[in-house]
Amino acid sequence: RAPRRREMAFALVGFQQLLNIDADASFATASAPAPASTFSVETTAWTIADVPAYYEGPIDLGTSASGEKYECLLRDGRFGMAGQTIALAAQTATSGGPRALKDIGDVDAIAERLVQGENAKSRGNAAAVVRGTSTRVDASGVEYYGVEYEKTVLGARRVVALTLALTLDATTGASTLYTLTIEQRAKDFDDDIEAMRGVGRAFRVAAR
Repeated sequence: RAPRRREMAFALVGFQQLLNIDADASFATASAPAPASTFSVETTAWTIADVPAYYEGPIDLGTSASGEKYECLLRDGRFGMAGQTIALAAQTATSGGPRALKDIGDVDAIAERLVQGENAKSRGNAAAVVRGTSTRVDASGVEYYGVEYEKTVLGARRVVALTLALTLDATTGASTLYTLTIEQRAKDFDDDIEAMRGVGRAFRVAAR
């Protein structure tokens, strides 16, 4: 389906999603093969690939608030795991927005602000910590930031893994920030860590 867009000014205020994981040398460089059974979701604007087959979707969100928020939502189809999701959001600024990811900060600074936001929002109960960050540039020249962080939700540790990308329309000057968010229980994420990190590495947006 055609991707949705929400017109909005870019600010890091309210942008309280990203990613965290105990940093290791493989975070930015690993290129493990995709699981044997995966699928992709693709539009002319973006591609989410190497998704483990136990995920379901895209979920039809209709005219709900979530439907306005997300370009795509995939849900873990295993019993009792529907709260584990892969979601893509896009925010567009028609003017005055960032022209590159560096305009909203370097990846480590963004990760720290996200964790600080989680802890402030929960009055410290989230005990959020950064697990790792990465950057990459695809063949079309599009830059991506990766961030993983861990937090406590209702007494359980969860991992949030985000991939950010920004595209700029050279004709109109409009910029679009894409945020791919993977959220799972920490144990489930770590049990399938290469597959879940692989989804972030395989995410692509079309250069404009």
